[in-house]
Amino acid sequence: MAVPTLLYDDACPMCKAYTAGFQRAGWCDRAAFSGVGERGAAPGLDLDRARHEIPLVDPATGTVYYGLDAMTRVMAGGMPVLKPILRSPLLRMALTPLYKIITYNRRLIAGTHAPAAGFDCAPDRHVGWRWTYIALMLLITGCLGLPTLFGGIAIIGGIVGLYLTPDRLSYLGHYATVLFLAAVALYVLPAPVAPIGASLLIGYEAHRRLNP
Repeated sequence: MAVPTLLYDDACPMCKAYTAGFQRAGWCDRAAFSGVGERGAAPGLDLDRARHEIPLVDPATGTVYYGLDAMTRVMAGGMPVLKPILRSPLLRMALTPLYKIITYNRRLIAGTHAPAAGFDCAPDRHVGWRWTYIALMLLITGCLGLPTLFGGIAIIGGIVGLYLTPDRLSYLGHYATVLFLAAVALYVLPAPVAPIGASLLIGYEAHRRLNP
């Protein structure tokens, strides 16, 4: 029997990773969004909605499910014992804000850019969810803590970057992400190498993200 197919954003490492895991487990098939133009969109697929909520196409019925509905259907099919929990309206209500934060900021979180060819399923910029993501990253970074030296450098770098960058909201998103990664590195690496590791990580990520 044909399994449902997830259409994933192949410019998003997170999307590639979890859909590959679902496919290996036999829960679903998957297809890259960049190839939609070549093979044609599935009948009934809302391409605009699909850029913001991952679509699941059921070949048996032709029905297309989106977002959390798609994700929970795949997982419930693979783990039937958890179906009552996964399909619970309360769980969906609780996970919806987190899903929105991730899906609207997925390219920024991963620091990736549009595919070189094919259909680009990048989501529209949602100012509210972008600011929510930035605030969440800064809150977690504050909880993890940054040494005074790193904190001072971060503030100076942030001010300079805001002055030099036309797209300030995207810059702030990358800035918050890099600070979070640096805080994690300082937290998990052994003390003697933590400052060096965090500094190298900041330099690499800043260059990679801001120089497409």
